[in-house]
Amino acid sequence: MSVTISDVAKQAGMSVSTVSQALNDKGRISPPTKDRVRRAAMELGYIPDSRARSMRSSRSHAVGLLVPDIRNPYFSELVYAVQDQLYSAGYAPLIGVSSCRANRQEDYYRILLSRHMDGVLVVPDGPTSPMLRTMLAREFPVVFVDRPDRTLPGVPLVDSDPVPGMEAALDALAARGSRRVAFVPGPESRSYTFREREQAFLDGVDARQGLTGLVVRQGFEDRPRAAATMRHLLGQGVDAVIFGYSADAIKAVAMEWDGDQRSRVPLVSFDDLEVFQLISPQVSVISQQVDRMGRQGVDMLLSMIEPGRQAPEGMSVDRRLRTQTLFVPRGLLA
Repeated sequence: MSVTISDVAKQAGMSVSTVSQALNDKGRISPPTKDRVRRAAMELGYIPDSRARSMRSSRSHAVGLLVPDIRNPYFSELVYAVQDQLYSAGYAPLIGVSSCRANRQEDYYRILLSRHMDGVLVVPDGPTSPMLRTMLAREFPVVFVDRPDRTLPGVPLVDSDPVPGMEAALDALAARGSRRVAFVPGPESRSYTFREREQAFLDGVDARQGLTGLVVRQGFEDRPRAAATMRHLLGQGVDAVIFGYSADAIKAVAMEWDGDQRSRVPLVSFDDLEVFQLISPQVSVISQQVDRMGRQGVDMLLSMIEPGRQAPEGMSVDRRLRTQTLFVPRGLLA
């Protein structure tokens, strides 16, 4: 037979109400009492009925998280930060991966509604989902993380500001003696974020005497083409490259494009991936502080779910919270 809360109360020698408050962190229960109750629950193998709790509180204490591609180390780190913060707050995550497919996004949103999730954190990707519009019309708590959906203004957003990190990277390159810097923005057609990074690069180059910029929109579709493009850029006098998309940077460093020049051309990429520290010379990075971004996204969502809970500090009037990118010099720029 299943163990009930009455069994735990009898084992601990306390009332059912005291045990309930101790297990749910409610009321003024002393730490020794909580320890005693939890020890009794563990000895008996007691498992709380989450369905009954959600019926009483009208919340499931479960939150959805939708990312485009969990194989990308950046999104893996985001998922880890989100689930860790949710766990600390007493929530469980339901993680979905859209694989950049619109039909998978729709199916995932339907699952969220059918399972009575308390809210959802979304990394928008591709066209706006009709089901997402339905969820917002029903005032379902939604927070965008990493990037906005420009067709849905007003949805709370936690993302990063590319300007501080970009300016610091350009300053480091100029101090080293770089004069002609190329910027590879990534798949701009898919994301406002990549276009914003490109503008930060162009503005930064214009503000610095002695620097010229070159935007490279093609040539990184696969590794062989990335190697050929790098050789072409060197032939044009490019002496540093900044990547707005870490996947393009990985393609560039994965292929041998010129052994002699490669060791002398500083590379900078957005996203602080471990692989950039494992090659020689190491790749400098513009970190989005993804761990902080994920935790702030959770805090913002929970402020919408739980009455009286404060939203994170620093949120603008348009419900946007920006983390500051940080330049991390490595290799040739260390």
